[in-house]
Amino acid sequence: MKNNSLNIFKEKIFTIISNFFKMLFSRNKRLMLKTPIDKPIPHSPSKDLFLQNIKIDENEEEKRLKALQLQYDNGQIVEEDISDEDMDKLIALYEKETEELNLDTERRKIHISQMLKESKQS
Repeated sequence: MKNNSLNIFKEKIFTIISNFFKMLFSRNKRLMLKTPIDKPIPHSPSKDLFLQNIKIDENEEEKRLKALQLQYDNGQIVEEDISDEDMDKLIALYEKETEELNLDTERRKIHISQMLKESKQS
């Protein structure tokens, strides 16, 4: 008798679990069928404001200078083809990039030295 009651108990648990998953997946199907696919999802104003605040706007002049720098680096244009004003701006851009690289290199050196100190202490 105990064996029969145990089987009934197992059936109930598995039935409950099975019904739960059936209900869960069938609900998702019903929700997906009710929402039209072609209709765009509206954004809330706060979300749009947030997206505008985090968007990085690159300056058009900076884009032009980077394209000019790339052309110069690839050998597509020579120094004589660049105006004096653009050349000054390119020099400033190269100096800015060099400074950023130097700062990054210094940060990496400090990080590596800290890692070495921690590994020696361990």
